[in-house]
Amino acid sequence: PLLVLGPLLVLCIRTGKLRTWRATGLTAAFTVVLINLPLALLYPRGWREFLRLNIERGMDPDSIYNVISSLTGWPGFDGQLAAGEVPVKLNAFTGIVFVLCCAAIAYVALSAPKRPRLAQLCFLVVAAFLLTTKVWSPQYSLWLVPLAALAVPHWRLLLGWMAIDAAVWVPRMFYYLGTDNKGLPQEWFLGAVVVRDLAVLGLCAVIVYQIYHPHRDLVRRNGDDDPAGGVLDGARDVRVLPVGNSRGRPRGGRRRQRRDSRRNAMSSA
Repeated sequence: PLLVLGPLLVLCIRTGKLRTWRATGLTAAFTVVLINLPLALLYPRGWREFLRLNIERGMDPDSIYNVISSLTGWPGFDGQLAAGEVPVKLNAFTGIVFVLCCAAIAYVALSAPKRPRLAQLCFLVVAAFLLTTKVWSPQYSLWLVPLAALAVPHWRLLLGWMAIDAAVWVPRMFYYLGTDNKGLPQEWFLGAVVVRDLAVLGLCAVIVYQIYHPHRDLVRRNGDDDPAGGVLDGARDVRVLPVGNSRGRPRGGRRRQRRDSRRNAMSSA
């Protein structure tokens, strides 16, 4: 849920509602502390276990890094690690790449001709996290489902993506079974992972296209603005990058203006 604060911040900057974002951020921080502090005090070892495991884990079988390593023989950023050794370089790389992706999403949000919907940016951020992280457990895909339904209300696209993601489970289980037990070779599973990642990237491309072409957005085509955006629904823009205005102009606008100017000059002559 904390990943939603990033898109909210960018949209609140664009609409001049930073006071609302501060209230939301403080409420979220208070809620996280309220829920986690008692557990951290009562069961410190168990509470830290998830964090420790995520820090010390290497490339997950579902990650793009493992796909590259398995198909090319690449040893990874940290090489061969001993048991319990932290993959420092891998952790740093995934963090930096995710931050860069978030910066690119923020640029899209601030340069689009019309303010993007909250669900669109949330999907892009969560998808960027999953595509760049070193661990993509099967249940992580569920994070995208409600966001996808709100961001890309095209049932054919969603059904195709969900079918692809669900289908990854089959080669995964047969790969874990092993070829000696009538399972599938690793390449089948890795291929399914690549197809799943490409499907998510395809949805991201559709969302970015619709952000820059809001008339293609089914939600806004029907006259709505951002039904799931809360205070952002119907809000006016306050801060927009200059490039956003140029993108919002019709194609050929400047050329048409120059042509009209020449015609006016000739007629006056």
